[in-house]
Amino acid sequence: MSEKEKRIVEKLKEVIPKMSDFDKGYILGKVEGMTSEKEAEEECSEQEDAS
Repeated sequence: MSEKEKRIVEKLKEVIPKMSDFDKGYILGKVEGMTSEKEAEEECSEQEDAS
């Protein structure tokens, strides 16, 4: 995990308890989407390297 990602996680740990359920769901959805996108990019990169 990069330093930037670590700072983001630390900030989220502070603010999530104060968020509404709607905002928590929104953040969760964004994080899941970003994770899926990153995994797809890595998979594509691996396939290109194998070619």
